[in-house]
Amino acid sequence: MSWPALWAIIFWGFSFIAKKVVMREVQPLTLLTLRFGMGAFLLLLIQLHKNKRFFKDFSYTDWIYILLLAAVGIAGHSIIQIYGLMYSTAINTGWIIAIYPILITITAYLFLEEKISLRKIVGIILGFLGVSLVISKGEFSLSLFRLTSTYGDFLVLISGVTWAAFTVGGRGFLSRFPPLVAITPIMTIGFLILLPFSGLEGGWKNLFHISLSAWIGILYLGIFCSFLAYFFWYSALEKMDSSIIGMYLYLEPFVTLIGAYLFLDEEIQWITLIGGGITLLGVYLTTWKNLDKNSNKNS
Repeated sequence: MSWPALWAIIFWGFSFIAKKVVMREVQPLTLLTLRFGMGAFLLLLIQLHKNKRFFKDFSYTDWIYILLLAAVGIAGHSIIQIYGLMYSTAINTGWIIAIYPILITITAYLFLEEKISLRKIVGIILGFLGVSLVISKGEFSLSLFRLTSTYGDFLVLISGVTWAAFTVGGRGFLSRFPPLVAITPIMTIGFLILLPFSGLEGGWKNLFHISLSAWIGILYLGIFCSFLAYFFWYSALEKMDSSIIGMYLYLEPFVTLIGAYLFLDEEIQWITLIGGGITLLGVYLTTWKNLDKNSNKNS
């Protein structure tokens, strides 16, 4: 058993609850900037302590990759996902992001020409069937598209496309460096990209008037989700096989479900559980023996 990996999943699972709580008082882009700013700062401290010259390991071409990966995987992905979460529920978001490995498999097939077996095809079909049940709650009609919650669910699903692009597009770059060495500059550049957008949003002045619970949520997201969770997860991957550690990802939707029920009073519906279960089955069939160590760090 890997305790670091389990703690990372618990931190990420509760991240959606923390975002919901904080966004009652703080603008989304301001929250993201604070979160990734804290995470980048703490990761930088760790890396500079280990090697003060680690930035020099990156070539000019590497920095171009870092910029693109930060724009897509940190700034773009997190913006789409957090606006989706504004309109959706934490429970739905937790189940929908479970399909991300399937989107990564499809992207790898389209752009890297990776083979898709019959088992994976069945898994892909089951994954999308499960997500459709989560989004529709079993009621398939045109009126579904007029609901703001459906709009939020689709944004969360679309954020999976950015994460798939980040994972597949950055696979070559990420494989050439230790995970924490690679993610540190990516998160730092992502923070710098978000910073001017949060300024345009005008949410910084409100930080002096937010509640203690909102500040606790911000600190939780920055320290536990953007620093410790990444640190624990990648540390676990350096000690154990990625396929074993990847199995812990199946626990994340359940952590989110429990947290949303306890702290947000969100309703747990049987159709959502059934759809979520079908989604996880589809993900298992699609990623069995092929779990990617960088495919699900998206919370």
